Amino acid sequence: MVIIYSANLNGNIDNCRCGDPPLGGLDHFSTLLNREREKHFTLFFDGGDAFNAYSYPELNKALVFIYGLLQPDVFTVADQEFSEGRPFLSKALSRFGSAVVQGNTRIKAYAGADSYKRFKHKGRVVGVTSYLEMKNRQMGPVKDFLEPEKQRFDKAVKAISGTDYKVLIYHGERKYLPGLLKKYPSWDVVLLAHEQLAVNEMYGHIRLVCPGADGEYVSRIVLKKEAGKTRITVRQLPVGLELPADPTIKEIIKNYQH
Repeated sequence: MVIIYSANLNGNIDNCRCGDPPLGGLDHFSTLLNREREKHFTLFFDGGDAFNAYSYPELNKALVFIYGLLQPDVFTVADQEFSEGRPFLSKALSRFGSAVVQGNTRIKAYAGADSYKRFKHKGRVVGVTSYLEMKNRQMGPVKDFLEPEKQRFDKAVKAISGTDYKVLIYHGERKYLPGLLKKYPSWDVVLLAHEQLAVNEMYGHIRLVCPGADGEYVSRIVLKKEAGKTRITVRQLPVGLELPADPTIKEIIKNYQH
């Protein structure tokens, strides 16, 4: 079972052709994702802050349209997703359908978010929920858009407790994570978002993973059971120009740029 994980895109839909080597671009990422889907049972999770932090309506419209084509299996709403206001977000999320997961919050403008998801392949089940840290300093302007619901998260954790692989998407400052893991310790993988750093390390028995920021890398996580034990391997994959651009998404980016 493969998870392709993206976080902290910050509205960077195109490859700026800067840096050495130049990385990023959702047209190139689409090719990477499609290749994985052709070879393996692959889930695409996004940890939030996909939108730009500021109001750029045409950019964020293009991003929403592209994500509709990429078809994430889990999409997490974080602070930057409110940059265009509630009506825009509500319309955007309706395009993502059942992918929207909010473990510990309810979005006031959108009633369609699930608190958890379960995915099954060859007899193995992965359960995933999310936790949006309300103590993040960036949460101030958007707190009126969200309703924290502790019981919702408790029910989600219980609902996935019997799965083979338990995954948490944690969108928040890492300094708050130890307290959460002390109370809810039974994860195999915690996918980090918000702090824009590449991470692949162990925290006790839990694997912590983050691809970084701006869509330059994505995390490829492989989950296996061997001799009754969970085996997790992680690679950070560059989204480079050597990946052919998806022509449909390339055209969307081109139209936005002009």
